[in-house]
Amino acid sequence: MNALLRFAEMLLVNFRLCILEISSAAGRTAITSLGLFLGVASLLTNLAFVRGLDDDLRANMEQIGGLNIVTVRAIDPKTPQERREFQRSPGLSFAAAETATHGLSYVKSVIRSRELGWQHFSGLGNHAWGYLIAVDPSYFPLFNYEIDQGRFLTDDDLRKRNDVCLVGERLAQRLSLGADPIGKRITVRSIPLTVVGILTSGSVRSRRDSECCIPFSIYASRFENADKHLESVSIALTASDHVERARTELLQRFTAEHRGVKDFDIETSADKIREMRSTSMALKLVLWCIAAITLLVGGISIMNIMFATIGDRIREIGIRKSLGARRYDVFTQFMLEAVLVCFFGGIPGMAVGTAIVFMPPGIFPYLPRLTPLDFTIAFGFTLTAGLLSGLFPALRAANMQPVEALRY
Repeated sequence: MNALLRFAEMLLVNFRLCILEISSAAGRTAITSLGLFLGVASLLTNLAFVRGLDDDLRANMEQIGGLNIVTVRAIDPKTPQERREFQRSPGLSFAAAETATHGLSYVKSVIRSRELGWQHFSGLGNHAWGYLIAVDPSYFPLFNYEIDQGRFLTDDDLRKRNDVCLVGERLAQRLSLGADPIGKRITVRSIPLTVVGILTSGSVRSRRDSECCIPFSIYASRFENADKHLESVSIALTASDHVERARTELLQRFTAEHRGVKDFDIETSADKIREMRSTSMALKLVLWCIAAITLLVGGISIMNIMFATIGDRIREIGIRKSLGARRYDVFTQFMLEAVLVCFFGGIPGMAVGTAIVFMPPGIFPYLPRLTPLDFTIAFGFTLTAGLLSGLFPALRAANMQPVEALRY
């Protein structure tokens, strides 16, 4: 018990000495801790973006749909030889897709879709850019679409080629369609469309907020002969267990339908998820490296200043030792000082890094987010930087001989 009290008393004394030293050189302390300030702010900012990236990735996975989706996508020729070969193929068409999947018990449905890209929309005297997609009605449940108002597109809309559409919430706001947008008219590429539903987006900056979905028959009749120029065909399977089997059998059947020409590619949702995770991991590594390098530079700068401080305080160390201070007293003093300097930079850095989550929505591609674990990581990095940057200077000060130190 006495040993514990003495240890606590020693810590208190050293803490007071550290505060006196830091306050007497406030300008030097501020400059020294600047590296840790930037490092911790960078770390928390990067963690916020990593969390936001994970949330965005999760939302994109949900939009992809289940793992039981196989997508057959047309590819463009890359060489003159491929261009000549692809001319022998009839191309990707809905009729060919239905023929290729005929008789396969694990195929649930075949859905056409065509992404027409960003288009200029107008409505009620307002103008905005939106992402136009032509789809079959079964596309919506397959890719987990939800509506906030109105209804989805129906088979009747497809069959009668009704000039109707679904629009995302942000696109509706930009066109000022009001609180009751159902029944309002908008125009894209000189085609008037009636809004029958408003799409709900699961994330702040999801592209779905700016989408406009029209019946595939409108695209086929108004834009081009779409059945001969499909961009992709989505095939829903009864279960995800059949994905690899479907990939093999569909490859054989589509190759036969295309006269032996492989002018298409077969993708699965698992492939898309792996690709998104790979991209996400690469970005995470870059962000972590930036934060680690910034913290390393901050820690090295503090270590250099601590070594310089010891050089200026050799006589002080000699006096303390001659009055009875032991090695671990001096060691503790300089370790505490290094840790306090780090926290003088780290705590404001945490405050600045946290500010990123309070930025208005829509500034960044996805919404940054922080958790209590992230603050624990930032606190741990600050403490570790203080301990590592103070270790060698503290050992050097503790190992000084009193007689030699008093000569200075």
